[in-house]
Amino acid sequence: MTTGYVLFRLADQTFATPLDEVREIVRLEGIETLPGTQPPLAGVIIVRGAPLPVHDVRAAPGRGDVLVMDDEHDALGIAVDQVIAVLHPDELPEAEATPLSLPSYVVGVRRYAGAPVMLVDLHLLRQLGVGQT
Repeated sequence: MTTGYVLFRLADQTFATPLDEVREIVRLEGIETLPGTQPPLAGVIIVRGAPLPVHDVRAAPGRGDVLVMDDEHDALGIAVDQVIAVLHPDELPEAEATPLSLPSYVVGVRRYAGAPVMLVDLHLLRQLGVGQT
């Protein structure tokens, strides 16, 4: 069982991911593009003096937040439009049913404020190209 959820927005859609998968949340500022990289790798930002690779799955560039996660041997960031909240598990109950035809990165459906929220696996989400959510 997770310790909570990070609720975030990509375009007009609200998503959540287990808090246990997120090391920290930082602002998306000062991203440096790297020559020869391909989407979804957008570049790097500097976090406490160290470069952090950032994968951008947003539909449009601009201001945003970064979900920092551990990936195999290193940390990397997933750019999202906005982090909305960090929720206790009880604040995001399971929906009655999860449709089977959802994208592979959606691992469940929860409910928040009466609306469905897609629960995503960040490792699968990061493999998408820009704007494919």
